[in-house]
Amino acid sequence: MSKSFLPLIYTPEKSNEVLNESYHFFEENSNILEKYQELSLAYHSIGMIIPQTIENFWSGHFFPYSESWDELQISFSLALFGFYKQAFVSLRSALELGMLSVYYNINDEGHKTVQNWLNSKDTREADTPRSNKIWGILNSNRSISRFNKIHNLRNNFDELVFLHNYVHTKGYKYSNQLGLMKSNFQTFEKKILMEWLDAYEKIAILVITLHMLKYPISIIKFDWSTKTGIDIPFPVLREFEIDRIKNILPAQYIKEIQAISNEDPETQDLFNYIVQIPDMTVAEAEEQALEFDKGYIENGIGFIQWEALLLKTVKNHKDDQEIKNKILSKIETLREWATKKNLMESKIDRIKKQRF
Repeated sequence: MSKSFLPLIYTPEKSNEVLNESYHFFEENSNILEKYQELSLAYHSIGMIIPQTIENFWSGHFFPYSESWDELQISFSLALFGFYKQAFVSLRSALELGMLSVYYNINDEGHKTVQNWLNSKDTREADTPRSNKIWGILNSNRSISRFNKIHNLRNNFDELVFLHNYVHTKGYKYSNQLGLMKSNFQTFEKKILMEWLDAYEKIAILVITLHMLKYPISIIKFDWSTKTGIDIPFPVLREFEIDRIKNILPAQYIKEIQAISNEDPETQDLFNYIVQIPDMTVAEAEEQALEFDKGYIENGIGFIQWEALLLKTVKNHKDDQEIKNKILSKIETLREWATKKNLMESKIDRIKKQRF
């Protein structure tokens, strides 16, 4: 296929040129890249605090958040390639979806309230709600309402309304020309990239804050694994995730969320319930980890790839013979199990062989 796309101007070659300039910019400004990564990791963490129960599992209540996270990643990719207008459009979608995650789950019935919208039904009830309706529902939550009166989160949202202008191309400033005297094809624009990052940060702070206000237990530091092992069923964050968020959210936000968590009866009841759960024994933790690995092998990468990962871990513990022996013992136990169940290869490879 010829690489000539005449009369097209926005070509893949131009995109690759901008991508290389974007990479160079981040190499020269590692602090900016680190800021982006920290914001992204923090945003990814809040998915952990949206409860996954037997009743709502696979119901779609998690979809607004997961789609929001997808939009943020897509937005970054578009920005790297110089498609800044489209990157801002994706930011607008990410903001709206992130808020809808709290909106639909506001009364812990997201598995029900999300259905019409999720299934794209051709009814008014299935339309994406307007911002005033979203904020009306959000403020029905006492924690969000209390916080909003003090810190005016709605004003933070209003500062991001300009993103809507990119969706509808409100004149030259919000066009593919970005209001600049520039070439009529994609180019690297540091000023616009920094404006994009500023909007990204504001969206991350707003959506993370709303989720933590909906689930205030997420601000409490506790070693949850002592009670449940690696499978934590509660709407909580691990200590390092809380630390990361504390480095992103304004100090006064953290202070207020902490106060709300301390004073919220439901939060304290849940925390006290968890604390009273007997600690998991070493044997129980090892059995849980073994079952997790079995699932990872059977439904994912297969034994051969899993073993390769574990052997890398052995190298990291070459000076600790006890840990090394435990890992090697687990490998042999699961080798025998996987051989009997014909799980040496990944699930995808096994399916391919069955079909062909």
